[in-house]
Amino acid sequence: MARDISFKTGRRTPTLFRLLRDRYLKEGIDDRYIAFKWEEWAKNSSITVFRAVKNNRVVGWILYDKKTSTIEEMLVEGTWKGKDPRPAMLDTLIARESLVAASLLAADQEKHRFLVEYGFRPVLFFSRNGFDLVKMELSTSVLLKKTAAGKPFHAYRKKERVAVEKIPSTQTYEEIRRGLANLIDRLGGLRRFVKPGQTVAIKPNVVSDHGLKDGKVVGGIVTDIRVVKALTEMLLGLASHVYITEGASINRSATSKMFSHYGYDEIVSLDPERVSLVDLNTDRFIEKQVPGCKRMSSRRIPSTLEMVDVIINVPVLKIHFAAISSLAIKSLQGAVPPIEKYMSHFFGLWQSLVNIHHLVKPKLTIIDGLTGLEDFGPVSGTPITMDVLIGGTNPVAVDAVAMEIMGIDPRTSPPVFLAWMQGLGPLEKNKINVVGTPVEEVAKKFVQPAIDVSGGACLKIHADEACTGCKGYLHFVLSKLRRPDPADPGRSLIDRPLEKKANIFLGPSTAVPINPDETNIFMGVCQQHHAGLGTHMPGCPPHAEVITKAVYSLFPDIEPPKYADETEETKLGKMLEEILKKTV
Repeated sequence: MARDISFKTGRRTPTLFRLLRDRYLKEGIDDRYIAFKWEEWAKNSSITVFRAVKNNRVVGWILYDKKTSTIEEMLVEGTWKGKDPRPAMLDTLIARESLVAASLLAADQEKHRFLVEYGFRPVLFFSRNGFDLVKMELSTSVLLKKTAAGKPFHAYRKKERVAVEKIPSTQTYEEIRRGLANLIDRLGGLRRFVKPGQTVAIKPNVVSDHGLKDGKVVGGIVTDIRVVKALTEMLLGLASHVYITEGASINRSATSKMFSHYGYDEIVSLDPERVSLVDLNTDRFIEKQVPGCKRMSSRRIPSTLEMVDVIINVPVLKIHFAAISSLAIKSLQGAVPPIEKYMSHFFGLWQSLVNIHHLVKPKLTIIDGLTGLEDFGPVSGTPITMDVLIGGTNPVAVDAVAMEIMGIDPRTSPPVFLAWMQGLGPLEKNKINVVGTPVEEVAKKFVQPAIDVSGGACLKIHADEACTGCKGYLHFVLSKLRRPDPADPGRSLIDRPLEKKANIFLGPSTAVPINPDETNIFMGVCQQHHAGLGTHMPGCPPHAEVITKAVYSLFPDIEPPKYADETEETKLGKMLEEILKKTV
C-alpha cells in the first residue's frame, strides 16, 4: 500500500465548504446537497476531517464518520496538478481503519465510477431529505489484497499468554480433567476467571448433527462432551450456576435436539439445580451497537450471555473450507440469533464475526483439540487425533497458536486476520507467550481442502482474484453437480449441454468481457455492480442456499439439495426476501 500519503486531523472550515461546493457545481450537481450535508456533519461529533498530506503539501481531504466507519466525502485540493491522489488517500485510510464504507449522492457518477474502479461496490440505495444516496462497501477481496503485507495501525500492545497442554493418547476422562486443570492453572487458575457465587456460560461448538455416525461420535466436529463435563465439574466448586449455551446453525437440527444427540443432557445431572442447557437460538435477545459499525451497525445478543458474569468459549480445533479455520473467532457465530447468522452473509460474514467479539467477550477460551478436523471442515472433514488442549484469554492469540499447531499461517484466515488488523489481539509470536507443552511437540500439519471451482462444458467459472469465501462456498455447491447426469449417466451433470453458455463471475475483477447473449451469474458483493446484467447472488460470501438456487436454475429438472427440513427452508426463504428488501 502507498506510504507517500499521511493524515493530519483538520477542521471543517469555510474554505473547505467552498471547495466542496465548487466541486459539486463543476459536476452539475445541485449545491443544496452539500449545504444539507455540511449541516448534518456539524451535528455529528463522530465526523473527523483528515487532511491528506504529501511532501508537506495538502493534496486532499477525507471526511470520515468514525461511528459508522464511512467516508462521507473525499475531495482533491483544487490547485493540485499531479496524479490523482485519491487512490493513495484511500490506501492510507484503509490501512488505518481496516475496513471502510462510503456514502455518496447517487447522481455523483464520477465519484461512483472512481470508487467502483478502486474496489467499492453499491450495496444499499436510500433517500434522505429528498436526496437519493448510495452506500458502498469495499470488496473484502480487495481489502485483503491491499492489507496482506501490512501491520495493524491500531496495534495490540499487550503481551498475551496461551497455554498448551498435551493429553495422554488414552484420553481417559480423568486424564482429560487433569489436563484441563493443568491448562487453567498455567493461565492463573480458575479463581482468576470465576469468583465464588458468579454465574458462568460455557459456549461449546455444537454446530451440526454430522458428528454422530452409526450411533458413535465422530470427533473433531463438535466440542467433546468430556471437556465440557470436566469444565462444568470444576466450575461447580465456585459458580452459583453454569449455563451450557449454543445456537446451532439454522440449516441444521434444533440446538435442543443436538444437545440430546451428543449426550449433553448427562452434564445437567451433575447438579440439575445449578446446571442448565440453553438454546441461544430461542433465547431473548438484546440489541447492542457495534463500535465502529463495520458492515453491521448493531447485533442482537442472547440475554443469557448478557446476564452471566463469565463466558468461557470452548470451540474445536478444525479447518473451515471458506474461513480456513473454525476456532475461537469463528465459534461465536453461534452467539447470535438465527436470522443474523443468515444475514451476516449479506453484510460481510468475516467482519460480522469480528463484530461479535466487540459485544460478546469470553474471559477464557479453551480449544478442544483432543480430535481435530482437517480437509473439508467444519462438518465434513477428516478427524485427526491431536491429544491437545489450547487456552488463553485473548481469542486472536489463541487462534494464532492453534493455527500454528495446525501448520497454517493465521493471516490466511479472513476473520482472524481482520480481528488482528482491527487491534483485537496479537498474531505476532513476540507478543504471545506460549506456556506448557511446546508447540512443536503437538504440531501436525492439517490437510486443507482442495477447492475446485472449475466449471463444465457449458458452464464457465471466472474467479479472478476471488477470496477464499466465495471460492469455498461455490465449491461446496459445484461439488453436488459433479455426479452422473440423470439424463445421460455417461457424463457429469456439470458437463450437461445448456441452451446457452453460462458464466459465473466472482471476485472483484472481470478478465473476460461480459457477453449479454450468454447466461451470466454474478457472485457476491465483489460482483454487485454487475447485478443488472444477469442473476446476482448477494452476500459476502453468499450463503450456500443463495448459491444453490442460482446455480440450480441452470438445471430446472434437477431437484436442488436441501440443507434443512421444509419448515426451516421456508424460514430461510422469508429471511432472504426480508434481507433483499434492504439491499440492492
